[in-house]
Amino acid sequence: MAKTRLKTVAMAAFIAVALVSFASAQGPRNGTSGASYLLIPQGARYLSGGGATANAVGIDAIYWNPAGLARAEAGVSAIFSRRNYIADIGIDYFGAAVKFGRLGSVGIAARIFDIGEIDVTDIYFPDGTGEKFTPNFFAVALGYSKLISDRTSIGLNVNLLNEGFTGVVATGMTLDAGVQYSSFLNIPGLAIGVALKNFGTPMRYGGSRMWVEAAVSGSDRETEWYKITPGAFDMPFVMDIGLTYRLNLGMGHLDIGGTFENNHSAQDEIRLLGEFTFGELASVRFANMSATSVSDNDNTPDVDESEIENIWASYSFGATLNLKQFTGLGLSIDYAFIATKFFDDNQIFALRLDL
Repeated sequence: MAKTRLKTVAMAAFIAVALVSFASAQGPRNGTSGASYLLIPQGARYLSGGGATANAVGIDAIYWNPAGLARAEAGVSAIFSRRNYIADIGIDYFGAAVKFGRLGSVGIAARIFDIGEIDVTDIYFPDGTGEKFTPNFFAVALGYSKLISDRTSIGLNVNLLNEGFTGVVATGMTLDAGVQYSSFLNIPGLAIGVALKNFGTPMRYGGSRMWVEAAVSGSDRETEWYKITPGAFDMPFVMDIGLTYRLNLGMGHLDIGGTFENNHSAQDEIRLLGEFTFGELASVRFANMSATSVSDNDNTPDVDESEIENIWASYSFGATLNLKQFTGLGLSIDYAFIATKFFDDNQIFALRLDL
């Protein structure tokens, strides 16, 4: 009885917070936060994320919904993936998770961005000074998840962020929280999940390069050193609500899922995914993501919807091959292709290990 009350309270609390989040985030908000790299999906198994909030499990769940971390069948799991992102940017993602029985599961995952070298420019040399710099962006997530009943799991992530370049740096911390509930409405195969992600205090750049030598215009004073105080930027807070339904078939099972993402710094998104799994051998999947239209409000009266377009609002597909019957280990390879507007399409390769 106590467990039933607990899972009911947990689900009710998350839905209440989700509704408040939805109500407070209406209108066009594109470009109103920083650290947008936190919104880049990781791994290849769940593609655009359709339904992942409800059914992502194991180490993959650290990004989609930390509540799924405790639902992994394996005691130890690990992942490494490489994503060929836009503008010749590469993203390496790796992590590991361990189950500790009734105590729950813990995991760690890191995202490292390979941006490459960029020419240094200034007001005197707009085409480049001959110097180059390399931006550094990475995020580390520490996750914990626990099953509080046979149907309900909860989870929490602490994300540590670092971004900067020569002499300039910004650090921050965000929190993710989530819940997953299986056999929703007592319907076998139906699952629901809610995740609140990237909740944190604003970040601000600092460092030695924030000091500049300059002279006050119109004065006889000699040049002095002045500190530039940059504006703070908010975290890209999002709320995801997802549903999935599993239909068992003769040769495997079909999963159909959808996720609505309420985004505080961009357009809201609707993500759909269908996946067919051939026993324990392989699976294939197809997904689609669409962005909601921009609506005008009193705060931004000059918004032109034609100027705000989501480059990810398109299709994606992928597959997984389970290598356990060939290697004797719980190895699997994931692949995903994500169509992109205006830029080169993205491809993701991932290697997962479950023991």
